[in-house]
Amino acid sequence: MSESMILAGDHLLTMDATNSVIADGAVLIEDGRIAAVGKLREISADNPSTPVKKIADSVLMPGIVNAHAHSGFLRGTAEHLPVWDWLTLHINPMHRVLQPHEAEAASWLCYAESVLGGTTAVVDMWRFMEGSAKAAEAIGNRLVAVPYVGEHPDYNYFDTLDMNEAMIETWHGKAGGRVNVWVGLEHLFYADEAGQRRAVELAKKHGTGFHAHCSEARIELAEFERRYGKRPMYVL
Repeated sequence: MSESMILAGDHLLTMDATNSVIADGAVLIEDGRIAAVGKLREISADNPSTPVKKIADSVLMPGIVNAHAHSGFLRGTAEHLPVWDWLTLHINPMHRVLQPHEAEAASWLCYAESVLGGTTAVVDMWRFMEGSAKAAEAIGNRLVAVPYVGEHPDYNYFDTLDMNEAMIETWHGKAGGRVNVWVGLEHLFYADEAGQRRAVELAKKHGTGFHAHCSEARIELAEFERRYGKRPMYVL
């Protein structure tokens, strides 16, 4: 967006230090960035030649951040199941057959839906995330891409840490800084000890975050007790 515009709404939620709310508020946008916020009459007076778009019955607010999401097509299929049954009966079989073009299509759908609902930044844990990065670059949302990685013989149908590192080297910091890539493990125990160590080392090497599911089900706690004699976070 290169043109200037004033967006106006009934209320403006600033999210400033005092959480102030401005009635009849407005946001001045210049070159795709927020340049000023305040009362509509004040913003308009300071920028008389800038067009105003008034949104009726609205609250203007910063974009929502979804700190843990999964692109995919299986929402609504098994919410009645305990998490481990859901994973073993629905999610893991899907990952065994998922193709890159299907994964990319899922990200296009999920990011578009997110933006329509006001979510402008997503931490997405998904597969074949080159397609996810392309979708975010085109749609305009912010993305932290976290590949689903399995580094254990029982979970060798997920992405690998080699794929994760290649994704970091290709996409981290791209799309004007809107797309970033972290190191991910689908679950901590979807990796053996060598895989867990390498995941942490990769995050340190590239200066990225590390993201994983942890302590979601009793079976996970029991498996860590069996392997290491400790609960997951103590092992990490």
